[in-house]
Amino acid sequence: MLALYRLFLRRQVTTGRLLLFGGFGLLGLAVGLAINRSANAGDASEAGVGFVYGFGISLMVPVIALVLSSSSLGELIEDETLVYLWHRPAPRWMLASAAWMASATIALPFTVLPLTASAALASGGDQEVIWASLAATTLAGIGYSGLFVLLGLLFRKSLIWGLIYLVVWELFVSKAGDGAARLSINTYPSSVLSRLTGFELPLADRAMAAGVIVPVVVAIAAVVVASWRLDRIDVA
Repeated sequence: MLALYRLFLRRQVTTGRLLLFGGFGLLGLAVGLAINRSANAGDASEAGVGFVYGFGISLMVPVIALVLSSSSLGELIEDETLVYLWHRPAPRWMLASAAWMASATIALPFTVLPLTASAALASGGDQEVIWASLAATTLAGIGYSGLFVLLGLLFRKSLIWGLIYLVVWELFVSKAGDGAARLSINTYPSSVLSRLTGFELPLADRAMAAGVIVPVVVAIAAVVVASWRLDRIDVA
């Protein structure tokens, strides 16, 4: 397990990705600072929550998770090197789990830390906003990382399909009503953010328990399905 985890971790870390993720983080910090300087104390906290929701949970977290997670197994399939791991004497669930954990290990620090810092800057150090942002972005990163590991295994050109999913479903269809929103990962960490801060967000009205549990369940279910798929895939 540790050897597989290290292998996936090494494959994930590239200069281009680090520059992309760092750029996202710097943009978040700059906007957080701008919000703090342009709004009064009460409005700054609400604006900070809105920024974490609109930029962080809806864009930054899923995009970074997609770039990392979809490639963890997807690149192995596309360059036909999955066979070397597939024939190792290790359970398939271990391979899927290592891919998810390696992706999350990189995705979470590059999303949670800058977004939480942005929330702190924007809100002027509002503790409720800071802790809510930390919890919500962590849950979003866990859920999206698991989902996109499975996507990378099921579809070639998974990055393109993932972007289509994010734009069409997460940003548009799921905003159309409560029924569609229930099938979106976004609404659950957003509900945690809303309930912990007391600020209303679009369609973020799930129970606190659901907001915490559903992203974790999505990640675990995705790893289970990926393990099942690895047992049946033809990689020769």
